Amino acid sequence: MVWLKTLRLKSENPRVRQRVVEKLAGSDNSHDTELLVASLNDTNSQVRCAAVRALQKAPEEACIQGLLTALRDESCDVRAAAADILGRRGNSTLTYPLSMMLNDCEPRAREAAARALQNLSWKPSTSEEQVRFEIALTYAHGAASAGKAPSKPLVGEPQHDTSFQRRAAADGIKDLNDLRSLKALLQTLADPDPSVRVSAIHALEAEEGEAVTIQLLKFVGDRDSNVRLTAVQVLSRRPQCPPEHFLPLLKDPNFEIRVTAVQFLGKFSHAEIARAVIPLLFDSDNDVRRAAAKSLGEIRCALAVEPLIMTLADEQPEIRNAAEYALGQIDRDWPQSEPARRALAPLETLLDQRASWVRSAMQQVLDNIRAG
Repeated sequence: MVWLKTLRLKSENPRVRQRVVEKLAGSDNSHDTELLVASLNDTNSQVRCAAVRALQKAPEEACIQGLLTALRDESCDVRAAAADILGRRGNSTLTYPLSMMLNDCEPRAREAAARALQNLSWKPSTSEEQVRFEIALTYAHGAASAGKAPSKPLVGEPQHDTSFQRRAAADGIKDLNDLRSLKALLQTLADPDPSVRVSAIHALEAEEGEAVTIQLLKFVGDRDSNVRLTAVQVLSRRPQCPPEHFLPLLKDPNFEIRVTAVQFLGKFSHAEIARAVIPLLFDSDNDVRRAAAKSLGEIRCALAVEPLIMTLADEQPEIRNAAEYALGQIDRDWPQSEPARRALAPLETLLDQRASWVRSAMQQVLDNIRAG
């Protein structure tokens, strides 16, 4: 019945795919594990969450890489679920990627990472890691989850002597929701400690208005990559943020910033934005290339068809899958298009330069184009 599971995992109904994934949980069949790992690239976040949970008891060597990739998923629920499962596996070699999650843009994901690190008996190696770890445990897991507002004296603490307390104050101030707290947070944005600036930016996310957006935009060029990343992630969720501020970020040295910028720009169906995103299909980072393919599919600009076809020669299967899905969103008959005919010769040239598992996928693409 392997063929039936595979067929149902290709259903257009995400609920059907999710049920199949849930039924595969606990299976000791290697093919079932492969199906679960493949489902970590599903277009639906609930299916990806189900796949993460289902991999809890799978053989370690088969699923660890997939779970590590899920730590960078665009969905907070998927990231948090992956962190939770990795923390339960008892593998101390997984602490580094989990520690990177302590700077996640979502409190729930930071809390999941902190819990996982605690389960793995991880110890911070720097003062900045210590700050992130303690904040995630103290605020995300403690006062925040209990719905307890911090006390008023925190408003004055951004000037405290230690960066931990200044950052803790910035995290707490966001719950006060008054003009006094807003002024204190804006003041904290100038703190010399990057971790305090990161906390202040997170806290300002709930504040509406163009004035706050203007302040946050100042940090997309911050010298610290964690500050830049946090500002970009927060700004990407603000509806009034104009896309032109994200175009320069496509060349940022931090791959996570490039990913966030690409995902944000995918919301705007404009030819000039498509032109700016297309080069990211050939970025050095896998996550950036996959995000670029997905965003171009959402923009649905015909200019992206030929570059997306060339991306079908990428060595990473998840990127080829994203490119194929994007092509279907732009033009269901893309194999019969003029861009496909233009891409035929370059693809044939690349065929001998790829590994055997890539060549088989490329050969199918070439056959489809020739048939058209």
